[in-house]
Amino acid sequence: MKKKQMIKITGIVVVIIAIAGTTAFAGTSSIKVTTQTIGSAGITQNVEAEGHIESEQEKVYYAGVSAPIASFSLENGDMVQTGEQLVSYDTEDLDRSVIQADIQAKALAAGYAGSVQQSKELKQAYQDAQTLDVTYQDASVAMQQQLGDMQLNIEVVADSVEDQTKEINLKIAQLKAEITQKNAIASNDELSVDDRNDYLQQAAWMEVEVAKLQKKLLTLEETGATPIENRYFKEAEIFLGEVAAQRSMLQQEMLSTKHAGMNTSQLEQMAQNVALAQQTLSWNEAEAEKASGGVVAEFSGVVSEVGIEEGTYVTEGTRLFTIKDHKNLRAVVEVTSHEMSQIVKGQQASIEVGGQLYEGEVTKIRMETVTDAQNKAKLQVEVHINNPDERIYLGTDADVTIQTGKSESAVLIPNNALYADDGGDYCYLLENGVITKRYLMCGLSGDAMTEVVEGLAEGEKVIIDAMTDEKVGKSAQEK
Repeated sequence: MKKKQMIKITGIVVVIIAIAGTTAFAGTSSIKVTTQTIGSAGITQNVEAEGHIESEQEKVYYAGVSAPIASFSLENGDMVQTGEQLVSYDTEDLDRSVIQADIQAKALAAGYAGSVQQSKELKQAYQDAQTLDVTYQDASVAMQQQLGDMQLNIEVVADSVEDQTKEINLKIAQLKAEITQKNAIASNDELSVDDRNDYLQQAAWMEVEVAKLQKKLLTLEETGATPIENRYFKEAEIFLGEVAAQRSMLQQEMLSTKHAGMNTSQLEQMAQNVALAQQTLSWNEAEAEKASGGVVAEFSGVVSEVGIEEGTYVTEGTRLFTIKDHKNLRAVVEVTSHEMSQIVKGQQASIEVGGQLYEGEVTKIRMETVTDAQNKAKLQVEVHINNPDERIYLGTDADVTIQTGKSESAVLIPNNALYADDGGDYCYLLENGVITKRYLMCGLSGDAMTEVVEGLAEGEKVIIDAMTDEKVGKSAQEK
């Protein structure tokens, strides 16, 4: 009976002690824990990722001309050197095009020069004919003026049949001169039918007038103009007829000359044809020049994506192959969005390829995600390799460690002593023989240790055994 009470009393005492928060019985029921004393040291934070090797510089080569491939012997993976000729073209057709374009350009240039000279000569001939026509016209007017003056003199002094005869003969001469002139004008091909008929009708009417005057002469006595005057009238009639005939021929020549030469628009068109032929020649010469040089490697590297073979006819712009620089390389790795928050350009990295270790740095973070084998979105990071050598092959796998942070002296906590919940990072400590819980502000994190920015001091002891909040406040001893 006493034993049960004792148990009962003991139970009551334990409850009271637990409620009061005392440790009266800690010595007899303490927990054994493993601790580690907090110290300071340097720490490096890394992000490890897998990826592959790429060239940082690559160039796609395209055909610069349309021609058959005369020689090409490269395959994917072959190495080429700067300045090495990789492709040569068959230039036979291009050379023939240059010759044909040169002949055509010279022929058009010669034709244009000849047309320009001919147009100048015809223009000068037309101007000379115009001047001569004015001379003929002036001579005809002068002669008619002289006949008029003679007519006036005869009318002043004439008071006899001889005077009348002179007057009639003068009229006849004038009418015949006008008849000759009318007929000459009517022979001009530029006249319309109505105008030509009008001139011919006028000439016919004058013929009738001449006949009337001649008939009138027969009724007169054989007195009138003197023989000298009559001869002058006859000579004047012949002269006016000849002048009219000469003018008619001259006007026809002027008409043919005016339309024989090329006008300004026609000469301009010929000049443009010459310029086009010269441009075509220059283009063909440039094409032949490009083809003669073939395709030359702009830098040393590895041949990839070959799309041609010897004998293939390619058109300008055809994709030929790609050269990837083997001296400037990078590793492209995939990281999670959480890891990405730690990565910035310029961070140092180490790259392991085929068992060899190389140094590098982050040079670019690609702004578009990719999907990995588990259909998860990943971000790609480019890491430049500082010291690549011939043992690195394009496309091979690479293990990359990116140094995202470093501290030379930091308060460190073992990772197996660190916990986290919604309140943040925390740890369990052994303070004065009692287990306590404390929230921390952490910084850099390494493989085994994490930097504590706030919440721990050197010399404090953290528990590295697995702990829960149920043990907080209980007595404990170090193992």
